[in-house]
Amino acid sequence: MQVNPDSRFIFPQVSGAMKQFLVAMVKDEIVQPGNFESGKKHLKAYCENEILDYKALDSELRLFFGLLADYNQTKDPVLYHFLILQACNCLFDEAMFGLLPIVPPEEINPESFRRATSATDCGMVGGHLIGL
Repeated sequence: MQVNPDSRFIFPQVSGAMKQFLVAMVKDEIVQPGNFESGKKHLKAYCENEILDYKALDSELRLFFGLLADYNQTKDPVLYHFLILQACNCLFDEAMFGLLPIVPPEEINPESFRRATSATDCGMVGGHLIGL
């Protein structure tokens, strides 16, 4: 695990192979909805090899796909920002998120994307909505 000295959050180190798998799996789900279920066996194996909590990552990815579905219907810039933050919880960094076929809303500020995907800003998504 890597600890960013400027942050209170701990980010697990994952291999390049797992990063590639995550990008491919999420791209596949975006292009062909319903394929996420078929990739779960491989996701679980990667999590075991990387010593990651499979159930937690599965839950975070489901939330990501739910946010993505809502964003695709509305193109709301606020949802886009939450989508970026949720990607951090799914072990995605800025480069990985940029590989996904997700079109940003017209009103998006590219600088806000860089801030949202920096290690210091990845944290609990929506926690303020429930009083955390």
